[in-house]
Order: sequence, then structure tokens, then C-alpha cells
Amino acid sequence: MRLKDKIAIVVGGGQQSGETIGNGRATALRFAQEGATVLVVDYDEASAADTLKMITDVGGKGSTLQADVRKEDDCRAIATTCADRYGRIDVLHNNVGRSRGDKPTTELE
Repeated sequence: MRLKDKIAIVVGGGQQSGETIGNGRATALRFAQEGATVLVVDYDEASAADTLKMITDVGGKGSTLQADVRKEDDCRAIATTCADRYGRIDVLHNNVGRSRGDKPTTELE
């Protein structure tokens, strides 16, 4: 258990609809399997809750937080909430990203 007793935040830890588990959810699950307590942060609160259920189903620990990382106040709230709940932050994994447009990145200006 490489992350035993560590506190990890996974931003983007939910998953949008699709056929795969998603990188954020997979990361949150793996961190929990490695012993971390995971704060699952996502814009979609229900999706974060689904991830937390998967974590607890495999014996892991954690909680959720709804946040919009496009807002500075929400970003501050992520850190504050984690520190208030768990006393510290050991790992921060940002899995949030958005593409711009419908072209390959090599064609964007």
C-alpha cells in the first residue's frame, strides 16, 4: 500500500457518460486501493458520489465535494475543505481538462 494513510484530492474524479471508467475515476479508485483517503472533486456531484461508492465498495475511504475549477473561490474551497476534513493534503491530482473546438490540436490557432 504505497499511499497508506495519505490524503489525496482527485479533481475530476467523477466520470462523464461513456463506455470507459475514465481517468479521474480510475485514479481515485487506484489511490484508494493503495491506502489513501480520497476527496473526490467533480462538477457533477452525482458522478463524484458514484466514484465514492466504488471506493467504499472496495474497502476504501473518502468523501466528495462539488466544485467548478473555473472559479477561483471553488479552487480555494477544495484545499480548505480537504484541510478541514483531514488535516492536510498529501497528493493533488488534477484530471480536469477541456478541448477548444473540434479540430486536432495541431490545427488550432
